[in-house]
Amino acid sequence: MKVKHMLLPVLFALSAQALAESAPPVKVETSNNIHPAGTRYVTVVVTSLDDSINVENIDVNRGNCRIDNQKYLSSKNKETILPATLRYGQSVRVSFYNNCVASEVVVTTDKGGWRYTYH
Repeated sequence: MKVKHMLLPVLFALSAQALAESAPPVKVETSNNIHPAGTRYVTVVVTSLDDSINVENIDVNRGNCRIDNQKYLSSKNKETILPATLRYGQSVRVSFYNNCVASEVVVTTDKGGWRYTYH
C-alpha cells in the first residue's frame, strides 16, 4: 500500500515534465489582411520562447501562399528574412501573398516543426 502512495506523486511529476517538454518553443501569431488594392495577404509573427532557436521555414496553406522572404526591397541585395536565429522574446515577421487567407501555418525550426490550423 505504501508503494502506491509513493508511486503516484512520481507518476504525476513525470507526466507534468513530459507535457512541459512537448510545448512548442515558439509563439505563432497570424493575421489575415486586405491590401488597399483589394488583394488578401497573411502576416505571420513567430516569437521565440526558448533561449535560442533557428526558424528555418514558415509555410502557409501548404505552399499555396507566396512568401515575401526578401529582407530589403532593393533588387541588388539578396538577403532573406528566413532562416532567422532568435533569442528569447525576439520575433520574426513574414508576409505571404497570392490572395490568401491562412487556413494552415507550419513553422519549421531546428528544434522541430509545429502545425497550426485555423477554421
